[in-house]
Amino acid sequence: MRTLIALGLLVPGAALACDGMKNQTAANAAPAAATTAAVDPSHCAKNAELVGSNCSFSTGMMAQRVLDEGTPWTFTGALAASTNQLASHVAAPWTVGPNQTVHVVANEVVERLAGASANGRVTLEGRLLEVDGVKYFVATQAAATNS
Repeated sequence: MRTLIALGLLVPGAALACDGMKNQTAANAAPAAATTAAVDPSHCAKNAELVGSNCSFSTGMMAQRVLDEGTPWTFTGALAASTNQLASHVAAPWTVGPNQTVHVVANEVVERLAGASANGRVTLEGRLLEVDGVKYFVATQAAATNS
C-alpha cells in the first residue's frame, strides 16, 4: 500500500519536471549553437591527439599568461611535430620559428586548423612569451596558406 501511495505522489512530480517537446527542441538546437560559438584562444584544445598526456588546465593557464604578458608575433611556414612533452605539462604539439624553438600551445584556434594544415604551410598570428627558457606561442588567428 505504501508503494502505491509513494508512486502516486512521484509520478505527477516526474511529469511536471519534464516539459516534453519543449526540451527536445532546445536539446536539438544546442549542438548548432555550440558549433557557431566563438573560438577562445585562451582555452585548451579539446582534441586528445593535440593535448596528449599534458594537462588541459596548465595549458589554459599558460595560454592566458602568454596572451596577457606576451608580445605580438606572426609566423608563416610549416608546423613541425613536437614530442609534446614539456616539463610544464603545457600541450604544445608543434614547434615553429627559428630552429623550431617556439612551442605552439594547443588552443581552440590551432585545433580548428590542425586537420586541414598539419602537413602544409600556415600563417599564425598571436602572442609570444618566454617562460623559464621555453618560448610559448598562442595563436589568436590561424589560416592555411597555399604558397
